[in-house]
Amino acid sequence: MDEDAPDRHVQPALPRRSTSEKLMQKSPKAKHHLWIILGPPAILIFDLVVPCIIYYSWYDIHVSRWRDDCKAHGATPDQCPLTKPEFDKDILGYAIISFGFGELYILVARVCRLVLHPKECAPLLSKSRWELDATSWVYGVSMICALIPFVVSSTREIPVLYLYSPAFLIGFLGVLMLITLIPFPIPIGIDSERRGLPLRPFVFYAAEDMIAVDCLQDCEFRVRFNIRYERSIAFQKMFVHLTLWWFFGVCVYIGCLSAIIWTVQFHIAFGLSLGVLFGFLILWALVSCFWVRHSVRRQAKHERSTSGDTNV
Repeated sequence: MDEDAPDRHVQPALPRRSTSEKLMQKSPKAKHHLWIILGPPAILIFDLVVPCIIYYSWYDIHVSRWRDDCKAHGATPDQCPLTKPEFDKDILGYAIISFGFGELYILVARVCRLVLHPKECAPLLSKSRWELDATSWVYGVSMICALIPFVVSSTREIPVLYLYSPAFLIGFLGVLMLITLIPFPIPIGIDSERRGLPLRPFVFYAAEDMIAVDCLQDCEFRVRFNIRYERSIAFQKMFVHLTLWWFFGVCVYIGCLSAIIWTVQFHIAFGLSLGVLFGFLILWALVSCFWVRHSVRRQAKHERSTSGDTNV
């Protein structure tokens, strides 16, 4: 395959289509792209389950030894002069390795699909397979934002910074969400949008990339998605509202995480902080799905009532 593929990378003229046309028209078989379908389970396992198994196995063993040592000193756990173990740099480092593997897996999986199958799923304006898409670059930078405090906190044994590390990732995304709510002309092309056009909301870019690449809907979806956005004011407003909704979620998550970190002991905060992270992501994603489904159906119903179009 030629790397540049010029015929594919010229942005096609957007045809006249109904704004109520179904966006996701493919029904891909999971067995054909199993390695990318496994991304979400990999994140759940390696970012939540495995770190908890690693840390709490270590914690139970060391607390049991601590109790035995206290008993040897003739003291109860409440009166024991020995410091109760909560963490050390080794166990924090092992937990980081697991956490990073889950994040890295899904990044590598989607990058491989973009590099190996650029004609199928790359952004419409992409001139080279190595340009990837906006989500891949943002995802990679956000991982670095979390990795730096993880490494520093584990080597220097700073428990508060360690627990805040995922918030650096989420906070970085929150800043981008806020910036994209300002529709200034973009100096470079982003995904399928030409430079010079107004910046679109964060959730729009994320949805285009994730559905095209991770949900296997490919470039045909990108075309229909951009047509819908350009020709439907209601569709545009929906993504502004969704971006505000996710920015609000970022603020709620960081607030809840702070409350946990500063009010409970480390061994409790470790599991709770991960639970709050995934609880936030799952809850906000579910609400977003119902929100989009309701909005799209309402838009389709409005179009049919005004133009007689029966497309769904």
